[in-house]
Amino acid sequence: MSIPHKAGFVALAGRPNAGKSTLFNALLKTKLAIVSPKPQTTRHRILGILEGEGFQACLLDTPGLLDAHQDDLQKALRVESARALREDADLAVYLVDAAEADPAKPDAVSPREGLPVLLVLNKCDRVTSEPRLAALEAAYSAALKPARVFRLSALKGTGVEDLRGELLARLPEGEAFYEKGRLSDRWERFFAAELVREQVFAFYEQEIPHAVAVVVESFREVPGGPDEVYAVLYVERDGQKGILLGKGGDALRRVSERAQAALENFLGRPVQLELWVKVRRNWRKDPRSLREFGYLS
Repeated sequence: MSIPHKAGFVALAGRPNAGKSTLFNALLKTKLAIVSPKPQTTRHRILGILEGEGFQACLLDTPGLLDAHQDDLQKALRVESARALREDADLAVYLVDAAEADPAKPDAVSPREGLPVLLVLNKCDRVTSEPRLAALEAAYSAALKPARVFRLSALKGTGVEDLRGELLARLPEGEAFYEKGRLSDRWERFFAAELVREQVFAFYEQEIPHAVAVVVESFREVPGGPDEVYAVLYVERDGQKGILLGKGGDALRRVSERAQAALENFLGRPVQLELWVKVRRNWRKDPRSLREFGYLS
C-alpha cells in the first residue's frame, strides 16, 4: 500500500519582531526572507516551499500583526496577515517573543474557527525565568487553544526540528501545489528588492527604513556577463533622500555594495546593481503608490 501524499499551507503569524522570518528561514534551511532586529521589516506574505518524500509544506511568512494602523501601508499589512489566518492556511504557527511579551496582555488573535494552531514561545534562549515562560504559556494557551506548545530559539535553531516534524505530521493529505524543486512563487526581481531593503534596515535608523520602498525597474540577464539590476528607492521627503544618499552619496554606495554581494550570494552568479533615490511624497498614505509598489492588489 502506498503512503498518501501530504500537502498544505502553514501560516507563520505573530506580532512584529517575534522572529517569524528567522523561523521561516530556519524551517526552510535557507534564507528566503530578509531579517532585521527592527520591527515591521516584513511587508509581504512570502511563500517558501518545504518538500520531501511524500510531502510539500507551503510556508507563509506574514507581516507582523498590529493592533491598529497608522497609515494605508500598515492597514494593507494587517489585511494580509489576517487573511493568512482566516482564509489561506491549513495550519497556523503563532510566535510569541518570550523575552518581550506580557503574560497579562496576550495578543488578540482571531484565526479561522477550527484552524489548528501551534503556539511557539520564541527567543527562549534569552529567558532564564521558568515562571515567566510558564505564565506566557498559560496566558497564550487560554487565548489561542493551541494543539501544541513549543519553546525554541529560531535564531540558534534550538527546538526547530521538533516543530518541523510536528507541522509536517499535521499536513492534510493532498497533491503537491507546486512543481517539484520550486522554492517560492516569487520571481528573482522580488528578492532583489527585498535584499536592497534589508540593507536599508541595516544601515539607517529612525524613520528612514520604514519610509523606503524599493522598486526594481529592470532585471536583465546578460550572456557572458553579470546580471544588470536597476532599482529605485522611494522616500517620502527631500530630507529623507539626503540621509539615504549620505555625504557625496557614500551611504547609498555602502548599501549598494552590501546588497549586490547579498544578491550575488542568493543567485549564485555575478550582478551589477545600480540604485537611485526618488521622492514620492507620502507614498505610505497613497493607495495608488501602494498599488504600484505591490502592497495593494
